[in-house]
Amino acid sequence: MSLLSFQKALTDLIASPQLCLQLRHDPAAILSRYDLTSRERVRLQAVVRQKGMSVSCTLYRVNRITPIYTMLPYTCFLLGPQLIPLVEAFWAIDNRSDLQFKREITIFGEFILGKLMVGDIENPYLREITTMELAMNELKFLPRALLLEEETPEDGLHPLVRLVRFDHPPEALLTALAGMQLPDRDLPTGEYWLMLDQREEELSFSTLLRKNGAAAV
Repeated sequence: MSLLSFQKALTDLIASPQLCLQLRHDPAAILSRYDLTSRERVRLQAVVRQKGMSVSCTLYRVNRITPIYTMLPYTCFLLGPQLIPLVEAFWAIDNRSDLQFKREITIFGEFILGKLMVGDIENPYLREITTMELAMNELKFLPRALLLEEETPEDGLHPLVRLVRFDHPPEALLTALAGMQLPDRDLPTGEYWLMLDQREEELSFSTLLRKNGAAAV
């Protein structure tokens, strides 16, 4: 049990530079959270003072932010200077990463949508863009070859198709973001639907006048 606790403490420290600093200043308060031997306590106090620990923390953070920045690019662009503080807040409450892209993208996207829902973030376009990018990534991780064999149900959408509701014209939003430009603040509002289709090798996009199926997000 002691070895497992030591490994848990070490991974927690690698995932959190703040925890390393806390351990340096108040080791008793931090180490009391784990079932450790005296020798393991001494080893952890020595580890957080080693130069290599800073490198380990940096690599961990780079590995965690890479899928977010790579797979949610428009979300990150819209967040702008808010991105790093939000990522820091996200890591502070969820340090259980297995460094798998799919999970990291999903839980961070849900974190952002939750912040929007309670008003902690204000951005008129962020909800629809984050929802779209989450749907895009969900499709990318599906077993496409297997699902291509399934037929489209009469009352729904093919498993490789998603509908995303927009409050603003999708074409205007995506054109601006593709050029790394912020969308105009005075875009018209309404009910718009963007269809994402992964049945071909390349993901395709098309706009619809209204919802047409049960797999909307």
